Amino acid sequence: MEQAGDIIRPARSAFTGESDLPAHLLHGDNFLVPRRLDELIAEAGASDVLEANRHRLIGSQAKPDELLSMCNALPFMDDYRLVIVDGLLGTAESQRQGRGRGGSRGRGPSSESGVAGQWQALGKAIPQMPDTTVLVFTDGALGANNPLLRMLRPVAEVEELFAPSGEALARWVKSAVEAKGASISPSANRSITDLVGNDLRTLDQELEKLALYCSGREIQETDVGEMVSQVREANIFVAVDAMIGGRPNVALRLLHQLKEDGKEAPQIIGMVERQLRLLALARDAIDRGIPQGEMKGRLGTSSDFVVRKTSEQARRHSMPEIVWRYNRLLETDRAIKWGRMEPDLALELLVGDDMAR
Repeated sequence: MEQAGDIIRPARSAFTGESDLPAHLLHGDNFLVPRRLDELIAEAGASDVLEANRHRLIGSQAKPDELLSMCNALPFMDDYRLVIVDGLLGTAESQRQGRGRGGSRGRGPSSESGVAGQWQALGKAIPQMPDTTVLVFTDGALGANNPLLRMLRPVAEVEELFAPSGEALARWVKSAVEAKGASISPSANRSITDLVGNDLRTLDQELEKLALYCSGREIQETDVGEMVSQVREANIFVAVDAMIGGRPNVALRLLHQLKEDGKEAPQIIGMVERQLRLLALARDAIDRGIPQGEMKGRLGTSSDFVVRKTSEQARRHSMPEIVWRYNRLLETDRAIKWGRMEPDLALELLVGDDMAR
């Protein structure tokens, strides 16, 4: 059996590649980032680092002196000290957005106040760290003007990891299925991406179940309808997203699938109405800066899935877009109840409104 020292390469060249930068930053999709982190740690040979040399800090609670002390300390009876900081850059981003609603604005890292100001010395300190320190920052999606991102770019290997869409998403699904030892038909691939969108975590979970269910044969579209646990809830999210986003063909296909599942047009309109109402509440909460932890109470739900999907959807659409669609739905609902329009026709016209806007 190889000794740990035989398989661990020098920290910087192994972990950060040819650029030889002393730190690494992974940000973007909340499914891709942790997977890439695991890959990088394995590539560095740091998977077997002793517990005493592993540190994981929550960015909102981390202190500059604490982090730098960890990074500057030599590892205890080991080749490396692994330090991971989660969500630090996001704290500067949210603070910057708050200033954008009426506060002061800085013009660069040196003039930023608050979180960015507290970490101003970090960029200069990182290149002085011992070569035995493996420092990784992980975060969600960040804006290009994030002050900590600007500060870290010269001293960190930055990887932006965003969920694919369109054909790239179809290729991702195909690759993920093959990695599970299975295969998927093009129609099944299209069906599950239409229903779940590019929520990679949910996709991966559902593909795992489909691969087990269809063991030994290709995954078909009918299998997706039978096995995907969140399809009936997920497709209403995607259908509403498609309606607001001007993709009526996708919306119609998903709503027709609900009909095939036994839902009547009035029921489907009620589901769309509920989702638009939740969407408006979520958009209002986001605009007001309400913490994510309070979103369940705002939306009146205990479902983490509903909160996550609705919040993600609300960030993609403005309040005027949501209100316009909601008003059109109310008009459609009145037309049905007053007998001026057949429910099925009203549903198709409601979806098709985007083409006439």
